[in-house]
Amino acid sequence: MIITKDQIKKVYKLLPPLLLRDVKERYAGSIIGISWTFLQPVLFILIYWMVFSQVLRIRIQTDTGDIPFIAFLLSGILPWFALQDGVLRGASAILDKRHVIKKVMFPAELFPLSSVMSAFLHHGIGIILFLLVYFIWEGGVSFLQVYFIVILISLQILLTSGLSLLFASLSVYIRDITQVLGVVFQVFFYMSSILYPITAVPEKFKKIILLNPFTTFIEAYHSVILYNRPPGTGAMIYLLCLTGAMLFAGIQVFRKLKKGFADVL
Repeated sequence: MIITKDQIKKVYKLLPPLLLRDVKERYAGSIIGISWTFLQPVLFILIYWMVFSQVLRIRIQTDTGDIPFIAFLLSGILPWFALQDGVLRGASAILDKRHVIKKVMFPAELFPLSSVMSAFLHHGIGIILFLLVYFIWEGGVSFLQVYFIVILISLQILLTSGLSLLFASLSVYIRDITQVLGVVFQVFFYMSSILYPITAVPEKFKKIILLNPFTTFIEAYHSVILYNRPPGTGAMIYLLCLTGAMLFAGIQVFRKLKKGFADVL
């Protein structure tokens, strides 16, 4: 797999306007338009805060003390939403842009990639708002936390890009993939430690939860954000290998299958 300088320049040139167009299309026809990119995560966080902190008053017991459930939930569910939205939108990106691909010579891989970046831009605002409020409430943030949060988000973007390229190319030939992915993500959501700490899982089910690759991501976010600890070395090696494998597979499969896109679409 060889990526030339010309290909990199083309991505840098074409991706930003395509990303801007994707963001605008998301809110096309709405009264306040792109402002929803900011308002939606704010409303989402406020609703969860009211329900779990003010009404239910749930707290998570850890070895470092009690943690408000809202902090535990948002530290995992916000990155999850970005990943899920990026993969699902990216998986259908080629089918959604079939009218362009059939008529214009255009690097088709940019469509799923712009969907991924659009999803992270949309949900990234919520992540940033949560982190700002949480670290102010905690009284500060360490360099270790900032360092590993950046690494984890970067790995997640690359992983989402690889998965999007893979499923975007396959869904052209197997249209049911986008429907199957919706169900799979629902299963993975409840089989990860987003809604409950991994320590609360009975030992006989813990291995099943840990088989979910996204559990490792969620646990890494919890460790860094909530406990101010670096992710385990084994977890980081696993995430690096997983991300590299999915990115490589996505690029390779997309390149092989895109030659027939125009004929199938």
